[in-house]
Amino acid sequence: MLDKNQIKNISFFKNKNILNIEKLKIQGLCNINYKICTKNQSYILRVFKSNKSVNISRNFEYKVQKKAFYKKVSSKVYYFDLKNGFLINKFIKGMHKYNLKNKDLKALIKVVKKIHNLNIKSKTYDFFKDLKHYSKNLKDLQSKKALKKLKKELIYLSNFDKNLALCHHDLNVKNIIFTKKDKVKIIDWEYAGVNDIYFDLATICSEYKLNKTREKLLLKYYFNTYSKRKHKKLLSYKKVYNLLCFLWLNDNL
Repeated sequence: MLDKNQIKNISFFKNKNILNIEKLKIQGLCNINYKICTKNQSYILRVFKSNKSVNISRNFEYKVQKKAFYKKVSSKVYYFDLKNGFLINKFIKGMHKYNLKNKDLKALIKVVKKIHNLNIKSKTYDFFKDLKHYSKNLKDLQSKKALKKLKKELIYLSNFDKNLALCHHDLNVKNIIFTKKDKVKIIDWEYAGVNDIYFDLATICSEYKLNKTREKLLLKYYFNTYSKRKHKKLLSYKKVYNLLCFLWLNDNL
């Protein structure tokens, strides 16, 4: 754990009166997060722990989060130091919701559409890059079976038109904050990049364990319409998301 002197050595905090340092209980595998409280403001200090995971770009993370803040869907970034592996942003007061009411789902989808409308150029996410990476690294039987299923699902998805846009790529419950004013804020942008928007939608369906009826509702909230073909594509991306999660965990744990 970083102590007060180590944090004061970060130029952003040198002239600030630090009152409290808290290492957050909920931590990802790629970052160590601290809540830093000063007299006038609270901050999140993200210490980059790992960049080895597929498709992480810290420079792009910084660029996207700044854009997302201007669209009022993320927190303000105050400081970024790639060399030493730090990113500092404003602490957001709020809560993670594990069960979404319809109004929560509607509010979340509204924010996700704002993310997908962010105008940032990036290479399109390449799932076959994932396949290549995990095929090289994972040799156990379960991983091989998952890789085979993933390849099959990606081939199936080639039958659908692509809906490309900037995606967050990690819309799990811990990265979605509901504030007291029923606003939705999104954090942790290290996996952001251009992909089919259905990947983010499928992530929400999987993470919140939405049933078929609420999957239909999600599609209606996003597209203002529903079709069986849209739902088939969503279900396929759910399989892709779950398989990638399984492979990612096997590769990183």
